[in-house]
Amino acid sequence: MEGQAVMGQPTATSSIDQIASDFVKLWDASSPAGLAERAYAKEYIEHSPLPGQGPGIDGLNQLTGMYFAAFPDLTTKVEAVISDSALTAVRWSGEGTQEGDLMGIAPTHLRVHFSGIDIMRISNGKIVEHWGESNGLEVMQQLQGPAPEPNS
Repeated sequence: MEGQAVMGQPTATSSIDQIASDFVKLWDASSPAGLAERAYAKEYIEHSPLPGQGPGIDGLNQLTGMYFAAFPDLTTKVEAVISDSALTAVRWSGEGTQEGDLMGIAPTHLRVHFSGIDIMRISNGKIVEHWGESNGLEVMQQLQGPAPEPNS
């Protein structure tokens, strides 16, 4: 019966998959209110803060709000989830159109692609620690638009 749900109870794998899905959904403009509070432990530690991100869940909500203001159509999806007994890794991707200011960059109305790999430690069904790497530099390059054609 290993790996199967018993009387409606999720398996460990399905619980991890749901937490990973919530982690990625938090960055989607359609994410439900209060998702960070449901997915993260109150004492969670951010090891890879992004520019402008304060500590804890409040900092996370501040940061996602900043991204939603810049990319109101931001969509995200899980690409892969790998987990062992200690850590869970999530590879994700997303897209959005910059319609608001982002870290001093005025709206470009360009559609950009986001991607990253994040590692989290989960305890009692909540994210308690997080480390992440994303394509932030590539996003900033995409916001500059296509390179000009060389003069002939």
